[in-house]
Amino acid sequence: MPYILNVPYEDKDEAKELGAFWAAAIKKWVIPDHIKDLNRFQKWISAEPYSCIVRKPYLLALSTRECWKCAKEIPVVAPGAVNYYYLNYADENNPDDNDLIWVKGDAPTLFSDVEHLDQSVLVYLNEHYPFYKYTYSKFISSSYWANNCKYCGVLQGDNYLHEEPGGSFCPTIYDPVDLKIISFDLEYDHIIRGSYGGSQTEDMDFSAFLK
Repeated sequence: MPYILNVPYEDKDEAKELGAFWAAAIKKWVIPDHIKDLNRFQKWISAEPYSCIVRKPYLLALSTRECWKCAKEIPVVAPGAVNYYYLNYADENNPDDNDLIWVKGDAPTLFSDVEHLDQSVLVYLNEHYPFYKYTYSKFISSSYWANNCKYCGVLQGDNYLHEEPGGSFCPTIYDPVDLKIISFDLEYDHIIRGSYGGSQTEDMDFSAFLK
């Protein structure tokens, strides 16, 4: 789906000339799906370093784990993407050059340590997976969007789920029955800020979403 831009009125002609179109239903300019170069619209995209723009399909990884506190089997989820763009330095070899550009991710990813999710994604997650909440972690001394036990409410840390071999999203042997990748519907593309690009997805099956 299109990505919503923050185009002031005085820039509307420039945005249109660059390929944006006017979405009358929301009264916003958007980047149409067929445009792959997001950099021409960069000044109208509100994002910080380590942000990603996730374009359709919008994905979630679903799995389970044993809660470390109450020992019950619980569901856990992780946002994912196969079609996403991340902010990177234009010249990685020049530490004094702070110019950022949008680069398309070259491999599927799951997101962890998520600091920001757009409201549209939060609405979906709250409706279907309310145990994925903004939670304070003593381990990292900050808050992030994370899984919590649906029974006892305790945080299930992303470091254990995503980084330790054998974790729900870092399996030593991948089984699509135990770790499902699904898609969900949104009207527009969204921004997510967190960790991405880990090697744990190398053996996961994203083939249904790579067309």
